[in-house]
Amino acid sequence: MIKVTNLHKAFTVKDGKTKAKKRIEAVRGISFQVNPGEIYGLLGPNGAGKSTTLRMIATLMQPDQGNIEVCGLDTQKEGEKVRGKLGYLSTDMNVYERFTPRELLRLFGEFQGVDPTIAERRGIYLLEKLQLMDFSDVKMDGLSSGQKQKVSIARALLHDPKVVIFDEPTTGLDVLTAKTVLDLLRVMKSEGRTVIVSTHVMPLVDEICDRVGIIFDGELYGDAPPREILGRYSVRTLDEVFFQLAAGGVR
Repeated sequence: MIKVTNLHKAFTVKDGKTKAKKRIEAVRGISFQVNPGEIYGLLGPNGAGKSTTLRMIATLMQPDQGNIEVCGLDTQKEGEKVRGKLGYLSTDMNVYERFTPRELLRLFGEFQGVDPTIAERRGIYLLEKLQLMDFSDVKMDGLSSGQKQKVSIARALLHDPKVVIFDEPTTGLDVLTAKTVLDLLRVMKSEGRTVIVSTHVMPLVDEICDRVGIIFDGELYGDAPPREILGRYSVRTLDEVFFQLAAGGVR
């Protein structure tokens, strides 16, 4: 389970022209909960605060205010234990191109303290699920961007986490490869894992997400099943919800 309560995060940035410093409230009082066996879609335009929120849940950033619990553990007090239960895929996680997928997974198994035999078995399972076994011993500088993305997904899941956070998991993937990732998300849901997916692909949200939260200007809206949100805003697509929020519509 993930429980986020009254989360705040601000940054001080310098204006490129005037050099004056200003404070940006990236996340402003966000609260939501994601339960085991549930896929939660965290949506929002670029700069809305969703990636900042995900990084705080993953213990890569500390909140200025508020509390986050993962599997009953406080992320600020028990960060190492949280990381042992959490798999995180970021849009900026690159692979080591001199390694093969099998070598990379073996290495990260060591980093995560996974028994080598278990790591090998788990790695083969993930490579098969992601349709990468035929490329398991090919150096990654010879793989396509979609194949590298799938290796990153396997790396995030190698230690068999109970909680999974995927930030834009289908970015750069073709339709068939994206379907493979969606199928894996469904498997994780059926296994009772807690899953958060951040994406710009609205059909994906409608297809796999049990509930959706929309971050706009650092605040959370929706937090309900996709169809309920559409009815609440009297629109046909989630894109139209974004347009209403941007136009200062009813929130």
